[in-house]
Amino acid sequence: KDVLDAALIASAQAVEHYEMTRYGTLIAWAKQLGRSDCANVLAKNLKEEQATDRKLTEMAESKINLQAAE
Repeated sequence: KDVLDAALIASAQAVEHYEMTRYGTLIAWAKQLGRSDCANVLAKNLKEEQATDRKLTEMAESKINLQAAE
């Protein structure tokens, strides 16, 4: 179970990283098109994805990975 939990967190982080790259690209495009309003909304979403990634890292490093290694 612990190894599965660690794998699930790793998979969730892979999704978060994919989403972060997409938001980065969309922000750049919005800025190029002069749509700072859209870029601001996308930047907010990007920050939420980054916060989720940090939380997943904290969960993995503080507990889950250690339990999986036992």
